[in-house]
Amino acid sequence: MKVIHGRKIKDYKEAVGIAYSEAGAGKMEPTVVDLFATLVDVTKFSSEAQKSINTAIRSRYRGNPTWSGTRWYVPVAKPGFDFRGTPRLIFDILTYLVASGDVDTTTHYYAVSLVGALGKAETMVLPLVILQAMLDDDLSRFAILARSNGYTTWDVPGFKATDIQDAWFNRLSEVLKRKSVASWLLDFGSAGRSVVPLVVGTLLGMQFRENTPAPPIGQQRWTYDNLIQSLQAMAYTPTEAKKMVDQALPYLRVEMTLEEALRCVLQYSTQGGQA
Repeated sequence: MKVIHGRKIKDYKEAVGIAYSEAGAGKMEPTVVDLFATLVDVTKFSSEAQKSINTAIRSRYRGNPTWSGTRWYVPVAKPGFDFRGTPRLIFDILTYLVASGDVDTTTHYYAVSLVGALGKAETMVLPLVILQAMLDDDLSRFAILARSNGYTTWDVPGFKATDIQDAWFNRLSEVLKRKSVASWLLDFGSAGRSVVPLVVGTLLGMQFRENTPAPPIGQQRWTYDNLIQSLQAMAYTPTEAKKMVDQALPYLRVEMTLEEALRCVLQYSTQGGQA
C-alpha cells in the first residue's frame, strides 16, 4: 500500500478521488462508485485490510507502530465489450482500500493516509439482451433459474447462465431511467468512451431486428433526419443530436447504412470531435 505521510483524508468523496488516481482511472465519475458499491464485501476484506495497513506502517515507521482511523472501500470498475457469440459488457472490478488516521509509535503521533488495492479483480458480465430487456421493461421474456444471497441467475439463450446481483441491477435500472446508455458509459471515462459505439450500435441493431420487417431500418441508407431521430430515441436532446450529426457529416459516406452512420456519429462525438 502507498503511505501518504502527513495527510488526512476528510471524507468519502476525497477517498474516491485518491482511489481513482491510484488506479489510473482518469476522469471516471464518482457516480460509478455508487453503482458498484453494493458489490463490495466489507466483511470479506476487513481482515486483509488490517493486515495491509499493519504491513505498510511497519515498513515506514520504527518501533511497534499502531494505527487507528477510518477506512473506505472504493470499487473501481472498468468496462469492456465482447461481441463474440452473445454480445456482452464485461466489468473488471477492483476494490481499493483508502484509510486515514494516526500512527502511534509510543513517542510520536503521525497523521497518515494509505491507499492500495485489495485482492484480485472480480468480473461481472451483463449480456446486452438483458440490458435491452431492462430498457424495454420486458425482463419477463427471460427465465429465472435461481435466486440466492441477493443474486438472480438468468437463463440467457445461447449463453451460459448469468448471475447478476439484484441490488446492482436495480440501481442500474434507476440510473438508466435518468440517462441514456451512452451517457452512462461515458461516466467510466476513457474506458467507457472506447465501448460506447460498440454497445450502442449493438443495442440499436437488436432493436431494429426485433421490431421492424426486413430489411431492418438499421440496414437502410442513412439520412440526416433519421440520424437525428435515432439519436433522440437514445435520449439525446434535439439540439445535442443535431450538433453531433453536423460535426460528423464530413466523415459519413453516402453508401453507409443507418446503423453504420450512427456508430460513426457516436464514435466521433466520444472522441471529442476528432476523427
